[in-house]
Amino acid sequence: MATLLKAPTSGSRGVVVFTTQERDRLINPDAGIRSTVQRLKPRWAVGLHHNWHDWDFEYDELFDFSLAGEGDLRERSGRHVPLIPMDACNFVPREFRPGSPERFWDILYVARAVSFKGIPEFLRTIRALYDAGHRLRVLCISPMPPYDPADSATTFYELRERYEEMFSNDEQAMFTLLDPSFRYPFPFDLETLAFFYRSSRVFVHFTEAERRCRVAAYAWVSGLPVVAMEPVASLLPPLLRREPYYFRVDDYDQFPDRILAALRAAEAHDGFDDLVDEFSSSATTTRFARLLAESLGEAATGPEDYALDNLGIRLGRHHGLSMGPNRVEQRLADLVQLMREDEDAVREALADDDPELFLASRENARRPGGRVQAWLRRGAA
Repeated sequence: MATLLKAPTSGSRGVVVFTTQERDRLINPDAGIRSTVQRLKPRWAVGLHHNWHDWDFEYDELFDFSLAGEGDLRERSGRHVPLIPMDACNFVPREFRPGSPERFWDILYVARAVSFKGIPEFLRTIRALYDAGHRLRVLCISPMPPYDPADSATTFYELRERYEEMFSNDEQAMFTLLDPSFRYPFPFDLETLAFFYRSSRVFVHFTEAERRCRVAAYAWVSGLPVVAMEPVASLLPPLLRREPYYFRVDDYDQFPDRILAALRAAEAHDGFDDLVDEFSSSATTTRFARLLAESLGEAATGPEDYALDNLGIRLGRHHGLSMGPNRVEQRLADLVQLMREDEDAVREALADDDPELFLASRENARRPGGRVQAWLRRGAA
């Protein structure tokens, strides 16, 4: 989404970050919006948050910097890309922390019911573990979007049907499937989602392609080993891409044995301090403020000069795109126009813990027959 991080002052520019979804679906197709964003530049530094890796990236000077991992972008012509190697995954909120040693579930998987998450392979892995006599307690949280025939090829709508076919009633007592269809894609508030992490021993992820996953960052801050393929480990510093933090899987047949190894390791570890420093917002916001100032060539400022609350959610939302708590009910064109014409309103919003929802709610409330945006201010991933 368009994330407001800092207001302009007499000595420095403001900072706003757009998502690649907004770039591709709103800014680039609309010459009027792109022109307005361009006119922000004297007073605003404009960043780009990459919601997916891009190995055919074409640098666009409209954006002063990119937020992505160091291996997530490959500029097609070899041009230098101003990069801040952080994104939404580096701002795990305070609700996530190690739980007690008496954790209830052995295996946790949190994944939307979309094809690239590998949920069918996850079900087959649990089936293999049960067939081998490992009656583990499993929790799968898989938010389900409203049915749309156009998405049938990319959404695993048959999840519950497949689960009930593959597992007996007795096995379902051990294997809990939560596939909520409300408030998609974030049905639970952060404290509730964090409770599930604190109550689990090992986190698994079955994607073959997704690189920077917030759900894996949540796991590491919560003290859970992560069993996954190599792309998920791209979040970690190279020296930490190892056991007991990360249990690498090279093909799906390896998952059962690697999960059992991670469970054995989890008995000896309860919290990974190095990973808390890498992902917890309590440790990363100061580093982010410093990197922003260095990237923009401005005087060093502290985190108190920025609106850094809830960046783990705010950086990934979209103005007028997506659905539920992942959507801000304000036209992007209206926001950028407001940024040009009413910086006082932006400064007022930046004092709130969710500046974008503050501005959207105020605008909606002022419209005849309008209503204040009802989405919760703090969602979960």
